[in-house]
Amino acid sequence: MKLKKIWIALIAIISLGVFASNTSDVSAKSNTAVYPKNMRGTWYHYDKYTKKMKKSVYTKNKSFFYTDGKKLVGYLHNKPKSTPRYSKKTAGWEYIMDHTKVRGKNWITLYGWDQSSGAGAHFNVSKLNGHWVLTNATGPTFYSSEHWYRSAKLAKKLRNHHYPGFAY
Repeated sequence: MKLKKIWIALIAIISLGVFASNTSDVSAKSNTAVYPKNMRGTWYHYDKYTKKMKKSVYTKNKSFFYTDGKKLVGYLHNKPKSTPRYSKKTAGWEYIMDHTKVRGKNWITLYGWDQSSGAGAHFNVSKLNGHWVLTNATGPTFYSSEHWYRSAKLAKKLRNHHYPGFAY
């Protein structure tokens, strides 16, 4: 009977150890910064001033921005407690700094590596007039909006379209 109690206690301790090690791995992975699912994918914006198409692609934790034959890459990270030294590796880092609600819409604010001034870039994804639209607003009061669409054809067609509730 005493041997049975020892075995049960030993199995319970081992099970608790396995459970504790698995839960710590899960919490570490869930702390990884990721772009929202509705923001991921390819987006197009037609710049009416330069008359050129811009393209951006968002994956789980990377962003690619294409304009004038150039490609810029951003890597999404959790905001560190202290800013790492500048290097080629940290040059493209960006952080989600804030989740806010402005004019009834939910926005995320992205800061670049070592950004200490400025308001960052604000992003919102919403369904407007039946189309999914990624809006990029600038400034601390969201005073200028730029809309991005899922297709280049739609971006060119709606290049001058203004939606209510956005600042232009």
